[in-house]
Amino acid sequence: MAVRVFVEGIADRKFLKDYILYKYKINLDDENIIITGGWTTMMSDGADGELIRNKMIQNTDNGESNILIFDADNSFNERHNQLVTWKKEQNLTFDIFLWPNHSQNGDLETVLENIINPVNIAIFECWDNYEICLQSKTIERRNIPLTTPARKTKIYGYLEALLGDTKAQKKKIKEPNRNYRNIEHWNLNSNFLNELQVFLDNHFQ
Repeated sequence: MAVRVFVEGIADRKFLKDYILYKYKINLDDENIIITGGWTTMMSDGADGELIRNKMIQNTDNGESNILIFDADNSFNERHNQLVTWKKEQNLTFDIFLWPNHSQNGDLETVLENIINPVNIAIFECWDNYEICLQSKTIERRNIPLTTPARKTKIYGYLEALLGDTKAQKKKIKEPNRNYRNIEHWNLNSNFLNELQVFLDNHFQ
């Protein structure tokens, strides 16, 4: 049975392509991992939302399996309930997994922070000190705390510290080009991914 994976963005697609290839020796192409643009786009009444819904229905009619992997963001329970309700209202068939581990709040970046190669932990220690420093400073023209960079920037900084400074190396830092099977950077056998593996086993094992 063919499996179609619906994700929010490019970063999700690349990570799952690498993880599924690593764990199951299955090389999914872009047609099998469909970018939705996020849950608000998918659930909207616009053309993009309709396209996604029609794709899911078509897949089910063709005997294919739909799985949806989105961010839990700030509330796992709220996001899960929203998706389950939408699924029933639209009479759709798909299984749901929410980053980071289908129980906690968070997103793909939460996963990535937890699966770095442990030998590189010093990079995150430096980053954490940088954030602490920013939070303690004020600028004369502003009487409010400085903005802490987004966690996407933290992951970018992690790879930038590990890779070279040539254009070719810099290109590898960008989301579509990352190699999550590089054991010097990532640990795809991390226990943090156990729940994801259990979920995917039902579809790819």
